[in-house]
Parts: sequence; structure tokens; C-alpha cells
Amino acid sequence: MRIEVFVKKEEVALQSMQLGRPVAGHYCTAHDTFKTEQVLTEESKKVLEEASEKARELSVEVFVYDLSSLKGKLAARRLGVKSPTWRIAESDKERRRH
Repeated sequence: MRIEVFVKKEEVALQSMQLGRPVAGHYCTAHDTFKTEQVLTEESKKVLEEASEKARELSVEVFVYDLSSLKGKLAARRLGVKSPTWRIAESDKERRRH
């Protein structure tokens, strides 16, 4: 048995940076960009906390899938998951025995 957790990350802007300098006063030669960081959404944090608590109670492993990544999206689609959630599933070893 294992617990599968589906979380979602969002990109948060940390600071603005300017790449390059304007050449001869032409503003189009300098580009503003933002330094960003990916963080879990509040809903995802709550879901992950609940799943971790249940995993400690049952002494099972937790597998985390990021709904923001391609691999996470594919796993979620295969299992019919659309939003951050968690579920108890059979482990791969148990599936192979059947």
C-alpha cells in the first residue's frame, strides 16, 4: 500500500531584473525580466500535510506527483485526477502479484 499525492505549484515573481542596457537611449534594446520561484499552492500544502499524517499513521510511503509538470499531468489524467488531492493505492509490488 502507498499514498499518492497530487499537488500543484505556481510561479511567484521574486524580483525584477533588467537584462542588458539600453543602447543609445533605445528602450527596446533592454529587457525587463523577473526572477521567479515555484511554490506549492495553499490547497496543495494542506493536501500534502493530510496525506503525510495519514502515511505516518499507516506506516506507508508517500509518492508525490506535480500537476504542473508533464509527468504529473499524465499520471493524473490516467487516474482521473483534476485538482490537488491524495489517495491510497496498491504498491507496484502488490499489483504484480495479482
